[in-house]
Amino acid sequence: MYKFEPPFFGEDKYKVHSYHTDSNRRLSLVALLHFLQETAGNHATANGLGFDSLGEIRLFWALSRLTLKVAAYPAWNEELLLRTWSKAPGTLMANRDFELLNAQGEVIAVASTSWLLVDAASRRPQRIERFSATFPHVLDRHAIPEPPAKLPVVAACTPTEAKEIMASDVDMNGHVNNACYVRWALDSMPLHPQGSKEVKMLEVNFLRESRAGEHYAITTQQMAENTISYSITRCEDGQELARVRVAEG
Repeated sequence: MYKFEPPFFGEDKYKVHSYHTDSNRRLSLVALLHFLQETAGNHATANGLGFDSLGEIRLFWALSRLTLKVAAYPAWNEELLLRTWSKAPGTLMANRDFELLNAQGEVIAVASTSWLLVDAASRRPQRIERFSATFPHVLDRHAIPEPPAKLPVVAACTPTEAKEIMASDVDMNGHVNNACYVRWALDSMPLHPQGSKEVKMLEVNFLRESRAGEHYAITTQQMAENTISYSITRCEDGQELARVRVAEG
């Protein structure tokens, strides 16, 4: 039986405000990603490895991979509880899971993530052994049994028209926020009649940084009837920035 208490577990309460919702008056997928990022940061801060503490030694966390499964999207004004915990780290990746609960205590979404510790000057990943011994982690609890996967290359096809990365896409680490890549992919999806389909599973590999003033294009591949893969590339050098796979239901 788990006690959801610090330092091993972190949790935050959220309310679905109007600016978190989509056209169905439910929590948007992008807003949910912001919730995950906020709670991950809060738990890291509580354990001495947050933005300010790492900033003093010129390091920051960067999301590398994500798998998110959504059973139900909460409605406008619903109150939520988001739990998180760290799992056994690897050499370069720190692993973190999440559970989102509604007011009735039902788990309505789960996520598994992998994070890199990045040097702020060189922008290169750093080994995390020096922190893994002191950062509390849970070995035998998994929101999703499998770790986030490496997504396959998206088959070549005609990319979208190039779009400029705006200043509003950039976060306090000086690069495009992870949720923006997902928003770009979702904005390129076919439109469905309101409420007829919603994203049930999201997988993302974040591959490279990008910044305001650069341009991106998106290549799309239909994987199955309800599954689409996206490759987001930087137009200036053709480097792939992210891969996104979306399954609707």
